[in-house]
Amino acid sequence: MAVASVRAPHVIMVVEDDADTRLAIGEYLKTVFPDARIVMSESGEAGLELARRTRPRVIVLDLRLRGIGGFEFAERLKTDPGAAGVAIVALTGDMSPDTLMKAEAAGFKAFLRKPADMDRLEMVLRPLLQA
Repeated sequence: MAVASVRAPHVIMVVEDDADTRLAIGEYLKTVFPDARIVMSESGEAGLELARRTRPRVIVLDLRLRGIGGFEFAERLKTDPGAAGVAIVALTGDMSPDTLMKAEAAGFKAFLRKPADMDRLEMVLRPLLQA
């Protein structure tokens, strides 16, 4: 008798310090990606620990977090061998050329302006989850 392989669901992580924004994004992601596991964190510090435990496929990351900010979060995540291949999507209200260039240099896969347009969020995440 053949045993069917069961593929673990993709994990999508949201790291956002504004509770309303974090919950709205999380609820939306549960709707459009029902097979994915959605995990959320309100701080960079807790987010790094959660990323180590859950091994997300994609992280939606606020760049302006208190404590460990988005850029430092991305740098620290790069040093974790288990985080290879994690796609990070920047979520920011600062779309200045300097910020965008810094985010591109840090390896972010996409940039979303706050407040997040949910349709755009889905369009950005879908190919990253299928990669």
